[in-house]
Amino acid sequence: MDLRTVETVVRRLFTDAEFRARAIEDSAAALSEYRLGAAEHAALSKLCLQLASGPKFNAAPIGTLGWWT
Repeated sequence: MDLRTVETVVRRLFTDAEFRARAIEDSAAALSEYRLGAAEHAALSKLCLQLASGPKFNAAPIGTLGWWT
């Protein structure tokens, strides 16, 4: 599993509203922009499904110290 690619997609899901909407509507089409293995695709598709059915997240910018600020 290429964690760098997964991180890139996750970051985009939380910062790019248009991409997030496309991923929620059709995750296969949105994720086709990336070269993903089966495990990566399955994990990210699951995240898209959770975004579609779960509470709305506040996609605020990440602080200078990363996720833990």
